[in-house]
Amino acid sequence: MNWLRAFEVAARHLSFSAAAAELSVTPAAVSQQVRLLEARLGQPLFLRHARGLHLTPAGEALVPPCRESFERLEAALRELFGRHAHRQLVIRVALGFARSWLLERIAEFACAHPELPVRLLASVWSAEAPDPSVDADIRLAATRPAGLQCDALTQDELFPVCSPALARRGPRLRRPADLRAYPLLTTIGFAQGWRHWFAAAGLKGSLPAAGIEFDSMRLALDTAALGHGVALGRTSYVGDFLADRRLVAPFELRLKATDNIYLILPAKLEPGAPAALFRDWILASPGIPKASTAKK
Repeated sequence: MNWLRAFEVAARHLSFSAAAAELSVTPAAVSQQVRLLEARLGQPLFLRHARGLHLTPAGEALVPPCRESFERLEAALRELFGRHAHRQLVIRVALGFARSWLLERIAEFACAHPELPVRLLASVWSAEAPDPSVDADIRLAATRPAGLQCDALTQDELFPVCSPALARRGPRLRRPADLRAYPLLTTIGFAQGWRHWFAAAGLKGSLPAAGIEFDSMRLALDTAALGHGVALGRTSYVGDFLADRRLVAPFELRLKATDNIYLILPAKLEPGAPAALFRDWILASPGIPKASTAKK
């Protein structure tokens, strides 16, 4: 069945790459499935050229019965199981938020809805919305996207964090200027960074130089927990690090974030749609990391 499905999709697109995108596998995997089918049948189904694929006479003859068989199977599934046969919840989530909050709780949702398969897609950078292949998008945004359902999940605050060991072995961190003695870890992709926190702290003159840059705050926090520098943490990302004392916050000053984590859904959802069930669950979940009023 896998061989035939790979062949049918590749024949429809005349492209292994396009077929791979539809099947959520690699082009090499599609090509291998087709080659296995060709070996089983004893003759080629495609002519492979640099500019794409062409069906051989054998391939052209196989397409109609193959396609008809899958259509009949789909029709039988719809008749037997209705719309539940096609229900799946696809969630795209910012990697740091997934690791610090969602992964510990998504099993609760799955247990409450055992009939609903869940697929999690992690992202570091926010993709374009809306994406028809994604049911629920949990992403960082500075403003609410127009024309979509949008709920803020966090009200983040920004503040420096470091390992207890780093704080003990280096110069004391009593005021922001003391950070000049430490490597600063920077996460790109957020609206605010060290420059904004130092401005809020009233630090004047030349600013401390940034050390290592990361495209994932989770990596920056892991590096800080290893004692290799001071990171600028965010409430919704750093909670578990603070709870188990892998990181500490040496200063009281917290800067209110201008970008936060949002749950984004299509504008119109049917009652009982998978995305609607997920929205109701996550908004009712205790412990969504909304911050207290920030100190400016």
